[in-house]
Formats: sequence, C-alpha cells, structure tokens
Amino acid sequence: MTYAEAVARLLARRGGEHAGMRQGLERIEGLLDALGRPEQRYRLVQVGGTNGKGSVAAMLAAILKAAGHRVGLYTSPHLVSFRERVRVDGEPIPEDSVVDGLEALGTLVARFDATMFEATTALALDHFAREAVDVAVLEVGLGGRLDATTVGTPEVAVIARVDLDHQAVLGATLAEIAAEKAAIIRGGVAISAAQAPEAERVIVDRASAFGVRLLVEGRDLAVTVEQRGPGGQRLTCAGRGWSLAGLELGMPGSFQPSNALLAVTAARELGVPEPAIRDGLARAWWPGRFQIIRHAPGFLVLDGAHNPAGASALATSLREVFADSRVTFVLGILRDKDAPGIVAALVPVADRFVLVASSNPRATEPDTLRALVPASVTRVDVAGSPVEALALAVRTAATPIVCVAGSLSLIGDVLRHLGGSDKPCSLEKGADS
Repeated sequence: MTYAEAVARLLARRGGEHAGMRQGLERIEGLLDALGRPEQRYRLVQVGGTNGKGSVAAMLAAILKAAGHRVGLYTSPHLVSFRERVRVDGEPIPEDSVVDGLEALGTLVARFDATMFEATTALALDHFAREAVDVAVLEVGLGGRLDATTVGTPEVAVIARVDLDHQAVLGATLAEIAAEKAAIIRGGVAISAAQAPEAERVIVDRASAFGVRLLVEGRDLAVTVEQRGPGGQRLTCAGRGWSLAGLELGMPGSFQPSNALLAVTAARELGVPEPAIRDGLARAWWPGRFQIIRHAPGFLVLDGAHNPAGASALATSLREVFADSRVTFVLGILRDKDAPGIVAALVPVADRFVLVASSNPRATEPDTLRALVPASVTRVDVAGSPVEALALAVRTAATPIVCVAGSLSLIGDVLRHLGGSDKPCSLEKGADS
C-alpha cells in the first residue's frame, strides 16, 4: 500500500471527512483496546472549544518542545497535507508511518465500522506511542463529550472560547454547546477562556461536579497586549501569584492573546519553566489563522473565519493591525455554515468581495453568496477557482489588504497554490512565507 492509497482509504471511511462526524466513544475505545491502549503510555492534554483550540494546541506543543519534552500534536482539519494532523516535535508524520499505522489497524477499522476521524485518531495515538512521546496534545474534533479524542484522563483540559457552531449536532444554545465541550473536564486541572455567562456557568458546574480545579480567564487569569503589529505582539500573561511580562508571540490576531494565556497557563500547570515558555511561545506558529504574507503593494491575510464569531474576530484584527485600510475579501464558505452571519461580520471592513467555491465538495456556490452581500459593498466579483480569485484580488493596487477567509479548505487551496506543492505547512514562524 502506498501513502496515497492509505490516505485515500482513510478519507473514504464513512463517506469521508466532509460527510460529518458520527459521535460516540465505543468505536474509538474498541480500536484502542485492540491496539493495546497506546494513549496510556504518555501524558495527555486535551484542548476543546469553538474558536482557537488549534492555536492553543500548537502554542502549548511548541512550549513543551522548548522545555525538552518529546511532544505529540494531533489537530484537524489539515490545510495542505494530511500529514499535518499528526506531528511529533512539530514534524509531520512521515508517509511511511501513515502506511504502517493503517496496516497496524488492519481489519479493525472495518470491524468497528470506524469513521475517518476515529481511524485517524487511533492511528495518531498509536504513532505517538511508537515514537515514545512524553506528552500528547489533542485538539478536539467536534464537541467533546462524544469526540474520539476524549480518551484516558488528561492532566490538563483546556476550553477555548465557546461560540455558536455545529448547532445541528451540538445544540441550539450556548449552554447546550458548552455542555458538550465542558465534558472533556474529567480529571487533572481545567483552564477556560473568558466565556459568555451561560457558557461559563456550565463549565464551572462541570468542574465542580468532577472535583476538578478550574482556572478561568477574567476570574483567575488575565492577559494584556503591550504591543501589536503585522509581525506579532507582545503580551503580559498573569494568574494568581504569577505574572510573565514581555512575552513575544509571532501571531498578530486580536483573538490570539487569550489563546496564548491558555497555553501559558497549561504549560505552567505541567511544570514548564519560564525560559521555555518564553522560547516556545515566540517560536509558535499556526498557519491560516490571521496569517500575514507581504506582497507588493500591501499584505495578504489568510484566516479560516468559518463562523460568525471567527469572522467578527477577523474584522477586529484587521482594524487593529491595519487601522482604517479597506479590505478586498476572497471569500468562500461551506454550505453547513452560517454564511449570512459571516458576511455580515466582514462587511464593515470590506471594500470588495471576490466570491469563490473552494475545492471542498460542501462549498457554497459563489452566486448564492453574492445574494448575501449588501448593496453598500459595490464591488463584488465571482471567480471560477481559488487561484483565479486570488489573481483577481491582487491585480489592482487600489486595495492594499487582500484577505482570504470563510473556510479552512479555501485557505488550504491558496496555501497549496502559493507553495506550489502538497508540502505540509510548517509550525515554525516564518517558514511558510
């Protein structure tokens, strides 16, 4: 079996990645039992939430690596290469290891009728055991209570900002969604971003019910921005009895200070010393989330922004980093997302929209998106492909800021075009630009 065949076989499970996730723990538990419980051979950190969980996981993995730990990092989805989902010390899983991992699973995937995400999670956890990692940082795929990453007992459970998304699966209200996400709190210590009151109540009640110490941004933790620009920002992160000033973070998004606070706090709870926290945070990188690439005569910004809260955070970041500069958006949104809410959040900073469908089969047709753009935005174009959309957007110098947004699959299409290959995105700052 070749690497391409292995990935194709994984993506074909249960209709593939884009058919949605079938929740439940019985299949992942069966797979891990058959593999000899690989997740019991290292320490676990689980990171959930709606927006920011991938950034938190990447920052924490970089910090742990700087402290000398051998670190497994499991995230989803990938942007350019499937190998980005499973990393050891920042390096993507080798192609041969994907093949070996799937062959080790053998007939188990079919026997347990595992989904693509469950099979990939089992492959990742087994790979981490084979690579003798000290700690594995697992990003939740969907929700938390019934997600395949909810295995074992994490030493630290982190919950990034909870917002409305995947309501058809997780619930219609913030409280219902928070209950699904707070279920990753089941031992160790828990850390939460600042939440809406109805979400915070659910998280506090969950931690109390399980006797888990909970640290909450705004109550126990705080972060302030000392300086911000296109190249990153300088922060002060603090908790009860500690404060770290002058922390350098290479990610400039306005939403990243909260994520950095969660990662720094988690690192402290895991016993990481201050020098490693500073070094790791400065090196941390998470592509496609307010990623800024210089291009003549201005900047290209890449941000997934696949729900209204993410789009609102993107608009805020654009204002704070680029002041009153108007923006040309290359926008593509998936059919199961709140397209009206995303468009409405971006309109206040938009000078122009170039609408496009990404390569994802769930992509919304550009003409459907066009009907959502209000008349106040007079410049709206439709492109036949992400490459054509990018070319249209950067053709004129009239709008110095071009921002690709709306779905991570669109970001992946653009990064693949810019890189000229399926090479995995790096987690070292500046390596992609």
